[in-house]
Amino acid sequence: MAPPTHWTSFGESPFPWERDALDFVRAELPAREPFRAWSLFEFIALDGSVNEVDLLVYAPYGFFLIEIKSHPGTISGDGGTWLWENDGRRSSFDNPLKLANLKAKRLAGLLGSQNAFRRGSTKVPYIEPLVFLSAPHVNCNLTGTGRLRVCLRDVGDRTAASSSAQPARAGIIAAICQRN
Repeated sequence: MAPPTHWTSFGESPFPWERDALDFVRAELPAREPFRAWSLFEFIALDGSVNEVDLLVYAPYGFFLIEIKSHPGTISGDGGTWLWENDGRRSSFDNPLKLANLKAKRLAGLLGSQNAFRRGSTKVPYIEPLVFLSAPHVNCNLTGTGRLRVCLRDVGDRTAASSSAQPARAGIIAAICQRN
């Protein structure tokens, strides 16, 4: 019998920066119970919309739907609009937390329509949306509500042997493992 795996991938990203982001989380996420991860899948919500999920993680504190954004350079903005600046180019886009939150709600709705949840004995889990700014040297200048549920890469030693040591910067792994 093959050893159990805690990570299931439903595809291979065509984007090297997305593969790098997933590899980072895969390498740092504890490979023990209850941690589980599913990457690169789609689901059809009850409203008929097709939703792409970069990463869904189950951890002791619940489920996390993670939207990966791999923009190098500087990200600034607020709860509504973000501005990305890199190599003299600038572009703006909507805060991706809004879309991640919508996908999380749609996934919860789809789960709630399944027999196991309709019987009423089990509640549909809350799925917390997170945005992972995965570029290794991104400069995050988001302000106010724009910074909520946005994670960078963890920096510093996070190994079990040094569990008393605090990382230099808590990031996506800390958010998943400690609900920071």
